Amino acid sequence: MIIIVGSRRDGNSLKLANRIHDELNKERIFSKIIVPGNQKIHICTGCMDCDKDGVCEFNDDMKQNIEDIKNDNVIMFITPTRWNLLSGDLKIMIDRLNPLYSRNGLKNKNMIAVSIGCKDRDLYSTEAALSSLISFSESAGMNLILDKQFFNCLKDDDILSHEDEIVKFISDVKAKIKNC
Repeated sequence: MIIIVGSRRDGNSLKLANRIHDELNKERIFSKIIVPGNQKIHICTGCMDCDKDGVCEFNDDMKQNIEDIKNDNVIMFITPTRWNLLSGDLKIMIDRLNPLYSRNGLKNKNMIAVSIGCKDRDLYSTEAALSSLISFSESAGMNLILDKQFFNCLKDDDILSHEDEIVKFISDVKAKIKNC
């Protein structure tokens, strides 16, 4: 499984990704964490050259990311919410997945979408971010196999106070992966 983390900080999103990664490793389920914000990734110019041949003109870290995604069947996106939206780093990476999208390279891949908000559930701090990820999966022809929202995660380690939710979520992730 590829775990794409939409925050470059060592905060809630990365802490959750590391926890998932560690738990999967215990069961000998391979996973790789990608943090686009810590990579050299150019912003898509919208030239659409990749629609013609499935190759982007930029020579950056997206080349390896695209290969990793091509070679895996399950992709998890974890995003912190910013103004009720997914992170800018994650949006830049999604835009740069067009070489795969234009060749149906994302079609039938399995997706897990996670949004982490700083406010209570009733303040809709994660809804639009999760909706954006789900819309992306639908447009790309991916199978959304699981989605999850975490709330009240303002400080860098607030996610750790959601232990019961995390344990249940990881259990659900393992079950879904085994069925893929």
